Amino acid sequence: MDNSMKYNEPARTLDVYGEYDVIIVGGGCAGFTAAVASARNKAKTLIIERFPYFGGTASASLMASINGFRNQVGPDYLQTTKGIGEELILRLKEINGLGDSSGSAYPHKRYPDTKGNLSYCYPIDTEKFKYITLKMVYEAGVNILFHTYFSDVIKEGDKVTGVIFENKSGRQTAYGKVIIDASGDGDVAFRAGVPFWQIKHDEAARLNDNLMYKIAGYPTDHSSPIPGCECNANRTTVLWGPSVEAVNSTDADELTNAEIAARLAVYEDFEKKKVENPELKEAKVIETGPLLGIRQNRFIEGVYKLTGEDVIEGRQFEDSIAVAVNPIIRYYGYRRFLEHEGYDVPYRCLLPKGVSNLIVAGRCMSTDQRAYESLRAMAHILAVGEAAGTAAALSAINNVEPKQLDIKLLQRQLIKQGAEIGQNRVKRAN
Repeated sequence: MDNSMKYNEPARTLDVYGEYDVIIVGGGCAGFTAAVASARNKAKTLIIERFPYFGGTASASLMASINGFRNQVGPDYLQTTKGIGEELILRLKEINGLGDSSGSAYPHKRYPDTKGNLSYCYPIDTEKFKYITLKMVYEAGVNILFHTYFSDVIKEGDKVTGVIFENKSGRQTAYGKVIIDASGDGDVAFRAGVPFWQIKHDEAARLNDNLMYKIAGYPTDHSSPIPGCECNANRTTVLWGPSVEAVNSTDADELTNAEIAARLAVYEDFEKKKVENPELKEAKVIETGPLLGIRQNRFIEGVYKLTGEDVIEGRQFEDSIAVAVNPIIRYYGYRRFLEHEGYDVPYRCLLPKGVSNLIVAGRCMSTDQRAYESLRAMAHILAVGEAAGTAAALSAINNVEPKQLDIKLLQRQLIKQGAEIGQNRVKRAN
């Protein structure tokens, strides 16, 4: 792109789409649960999403395995993601929307798959996942805007008061008492001037990005897992496809070039897998993810930054809003499992520095690299999103800024909703 050329866009008056208690930007796993939680807490809620369905990485990127519902190591009895995330799994089970995890990269002990007894990992039927997530958001009474792109924020001093977005109706704005950034890349926080950090190409190792693809014809009587097989659901299987290194998904050219490279390598990748796994000889590619599986980019600077030490030591916090258990995936050069029941996710990690009326939920929240590699698990993100939506609703209804919200009020409401914030874990001194 030639950055030397400039164009002065004329000022214009925008239509106001509406005024809301809570506006959520992004309908991935965090945005989905945030929307449901906000509306169920009686807040007038709007969610904007660029795809015509929810789930983000789980659906648009075909990352069809949701991990992290309970610890993988002893004592292995505390289910850490409950609430709306648990409800999602149980509703998928009702319509045969869960798959077989025997070929998954995460083999695990099975639990009864009932309320309070979820297993660690769940492969999902991505189409039924789209259906159930939409049904839950719609039933909650959320105002939904699909095919809509966030453009900018409206600020009054340090207060974020609304968002500007584009869709087929043109450029519009909406005002909200509380805004939730569930964009994945921290787009709202970035536009609001929140400080952030991100790993550049030449600075340090980070998680690579992949294009997932779905195949039909995977043998149902396979005796051993196929490397790169993520899950099986309703006679189709999702495979880890071509990998691209450290994509800056906030750069249009770089993201485009990464998508091109990955998509042009899909069939070569599949032919290689067929040679290495003869049982795939009758299989064929039936779908590629609409979106490259982006794992990380911006991380906002919050009131508190969750650290690797917090994760490894299983630290507990007075402002806990979720509990996480997933291993640190790559930082140490191996999958580092945690030797405790889980660590707390502090509410302060969702509160960005320098602005008010904004909550950040999802992979871009305030962590260091090690903590992120654990917290990124989608089950954890479902729990964090529920906390964000609940906090936003309580803040809006009580006319307080999210940073001033009574944490005990938030925690009581989360527990009432069935969430796990550490109340069922053995308390100990840090």
